[in-house]
Amino acid sequence: MKINSTLFRAVLSAVIVFTLSFNIVSAQCTTPTLTYANPVLVSGTAGSVNAKYKFPSVTNGVDAYITILNRVGGATLTNIDDNVNGYSAAWQPTVRTKSNSGAGESYISFRIEYKDAGTQNNHVFNCFALSFIDVDGDNDKVREFVAAKGFMNYTLSNNTVLSISQQSGMTKALGPITNYTAIDTTSYQTNINFMFMNTDKIDEVWIGSKVTQGFTVQDRLNCGYFSNIYIPNGGPLPVKYLSFDAVVNDKTVVLNWITAEELNHNYFEVERSFDMNDYNTLGMVLDGFIMNGTGKKYQFKDNSPELTGRSIAYYRLKQFDIDGKVTYSKVLAVRLQAKADVVMQVSPNPFTENLNVRFTSAESGTAQIRIVNSTGQTMLSKQALISKGYNNIQVEGLSRLATGMYVAQLIMNGTIIDNQRVIKNAF
Repeated sequence: MKINSTLFRAVLSAVIVFTLSFNIVSAQCTTPTLTYANPVLVSGTAGSVNAKYKFPSVTNGVDAYITILNRVGGATLTNIDDNVNGYSAAWQPTVRTKSNSGAGESYISFRIEYKDAGTQNNHVFNCFALSFIDVDGDNDKVREFVAAKGFMNYTLSNNTVLSISQQSGMTKALGPITNYTAIDTTSYQTNINFMFMNTDKIDEVWIGSKVTQGFTVQDRLNCGYFSNIYIPNGGPLPVKYLSFDAVVNDKTVVLNWITAEELNHNYFEVERSFDMNDYNTLGMVLDGFIMNGTGKKYQFKDNSPELTGRSIAYYRLKQFDIDGKVTYSKVLAVRLQAKADVVMQVSPNPFTENLNVRFTSAESGTAQIRIVNSTGQTMLSKQALISKGYNNIQVEGLSRLATGMYVAQLIMNGTIIDNQRVIKNAF
């Protein structure tokens, strides 16, 4: 891109957000096209941490809120949305590189949240896409990058020039030094599509640049299209996921995933890493079984001796379609041994209507409680902001669950921390 290029997004929760929802998504989900225009600063100081911007009517009856979570490495925000260059319907923040001449990287972290217009009620989309366009460089010493988390899967072109890595729980796409002229959705090799399912927000998005010694300080225009941009040899997505979860059972990690839709799908490969950088293929999964007419259910068990002595493992799905094209799922972090500074207690057990999940934490952040059935399907989830020290999350509305065995799962800051078996009684 010129002295501009990449995209970013995010949302803010100014208050503690608790969500309780059954994971029901329609078998067919058409991604909406969201229009970002006319932002208004609603709190904080423009360009500073905690600044919150409102984008009205991104689609009928829905407003978007973007909050600056952090500025890292000296990055600064020149403009929250450039509506002159690129695509006016896209979210196009201009992020300035670090100001000193040394090598390194800098970025701004955002959160994006959706609300019903005129209210503070969260608006949940069955699905939506965030497509970063023209992630490239300045033909000299600057390379743009974007990163996101909380998505279900992402799509790249087969001839992509983006380098994908994991960093602090984020999936990061680093562009090349080469500049691709203008901002163009048809520069497929510089684009990446992130697909989000059954959510009212994007927890975190980074937008920034990586530079080498002696670079020229400059503004970089980033383009984030909230639409599923077509990528030949990479999209549309051959598989749409309803869920991808894991349960630790003794010394075995059981991976479960459910698809909502499969287009030209061939098979999956399951990959595992212990450092989020180097992944090894564990095996191939050819087929699943129909789940209530909404899609297919898949399962893979990892009981490799390599898990012994490890504290955490990272898993992802590598999906192949019939033409050999590849799509990756999100990365799932699974804690294999109890964390020394987290003690989880679940009561009552057996339960009928409610569960209390008590635990201590060495840090503040976000926790999620999932109730998973015997086939690995997430039946209910609740999310809350937690504080350092003692926490108690009450999960309600469980009376509608069928009697039987379930697993209560604690996820903290994106990592599966602990699993406990619980029994649902009729009364």
